[in-house]
Amino acid sequence: MTALVAIFGALIAALGAAGVVSPRVLIGFVDSAWRSPRGFYGVVAARLVLGVVLVVAATDCRFPEIVRILGILSLVSAVALPLLGRERLRPMIDWWTSRPGGFIRGWSLVAVAFGIFLGYAGI
Repeated sequence: MTALVAIFGALIAALGAAGVVSPRVLIGFVDSAWRSPRGFYGVVAARLVLGVVLVVAATDCRFPEIVRILGILSLVSAVALPLLGRERLRPMIDWWTSRPGGFIRGWSLVAVAFGIFLGYAGI
């Protein structure tokens, strides 16, 4: 199960790296994911799967408490997103996608660091 944590970490780091290299590509990806119901529920499903994996694998990871907390946060967000709905979240997504490239790159670096942390925790 810890291998899945490391794989999720690698995917998150790769997505973050894409945002560092090309913020517009990441913005297009995020915008398209949130516009369609399929993309929206795909995001919800990914958070749900990530949360379950983190909670279940936490005891075998290098930082079990932190990984468990991150898993719980992911599960809470997976439940909260559909309750809030796409229409209520749309203004926040529009705001984020309208930010300048430097802002997107900064948050993308945070994603890279988070992904590296998960990868390290899961190895």
